[in-house]
Amino acid sequence: MVSRAQQRGAAGVLLIILLAAVMFGVLVTALSGASTQGQYDAKTAPVLAVAQRALIAYAAAHPTLPGRLPCPDTTNTGVADSSCGPVGASRLGRLPWKTLGIPDLRDGSGECLWYAVSGAFKEISPTTPVNSDTSGQFTIKDDTGNNLATGVIAVILAPGPPLAGGGVRATVGTPQCGGNTIASAYLDAVGAVDNAAATPSTFVAGTPTDTFNDRLIYITPAQLFPAVERRVAAEAKKALLSYYSANFYYPFANDYNDASYDCTPGFRRGRFPVSVASSCPGLVAWPTAVPGWFTTDNWNRLTYYTLAPACAFPNTLCTPGTLLTVNNTPVPNNNKNALVIVAGPPLAGQTRPSVNVADYLDGSVNTDGDDVYITQPVSPTFNDIVVIVAP
Repeated sequence: MVSRAQQRGAAGVLLIILLAAVMFGVLVTALSGASTQGQYDAKTAPVLAVAQRALIAYAAAHPTLPGRLPCPDTTNTGVADSSCGPVGASRLGRLPWKTLGIPDLRDGSGECLWYAVSGAFKEISPTTPVNSDTSGQFTIKDDTGNNLATGVIAVILAPGPPLAGGGVRATVGTPQCGGNTIASAYLDAVGAVDNAAATPSTFVAGTPTDTFNDRLIYITPAQLFPAVERRVAAEAKKALLSYYSANFYYPFANDYNDASYDCTPGFRRGRFPVSVASSCPGLVAWPTAVPGWFTTDNWNRLTYYTLAPACAFPNTLCTPGTLLTVNNTPVPNNNKNALVIVAGPPLAGQTRPSVNVADYLDGSVNTDGDDVYITQPVSPTFNDIVVIVAP
């Protein structure tokens, strides 16, 4: 006969077994959820990165408005809207994959991506200059309200699978991406920050929960502008080579203290000059002018230009005489006729507009006023884009 003590002991063992089973079930469920989320993130992260690169490439290659981004797609066609809301207002919609010339990118759940662009960077009806000094209008927060990034230019969002109690994603029409254009059916909120806001200013990059599963990537000025600045430098180089080909010398630069932004007689270091002949006696005008956007967007004010003594009027053919040196370039590195440096976004301690070259260029080598310069990888302390004009 089993005693009461034995019965109580057996019951205790059974309770322990039951508790262990429950805990095991909870652990398996948690691990399964973590595994599912990890698989989703592993598929989604590279897709977001592709979209980010495509947008940056689009801005750099834009034929008439470098630095501008396409409007989002609010018709679910894959094509950027031709009407993009009020001037200066930010805009949210689906990623315009056809306009970008890429496939209909899908996140780990098979959903197409969403996208928001700051008002100043919309390519439709621009009213303000866009250059390295221009910041975006978005702030990115975590789910506790801390700022992760400010001045963000664009945000790309992966909506993830539908959540319980979320909006209806029923397909309207026959779009390739499926679904509809109701942002609240796809994008989620944490507290007062709603990723589906029609005219967004803040986005949340939160931890996945039962009520939030958005994943996002964003574009900051530091990410966007290096590619755009190389486009700017290429246009300046093209104009300078054309000028030299016609005249066998390079024009003088614009002195930082000369607010006309035109050629300043005798100055070999300064800003890229808007015009030449009108302010520099003896020199001829640009035979091939830079594109209109170059000055409309004030890139001339952010483009440093220098020429070697041997290449300055009245010298011709850059011989004989002193040439420029650019460190960290293949040898010989001391035979450069001219170069342009496009200033990146302001670094800590730099204030613009300014008449001080150190507020535009970085490091002592590029700002000490001699004929020796340096090129380096972009970093938090150096973002000059240095381009040699010749040779």
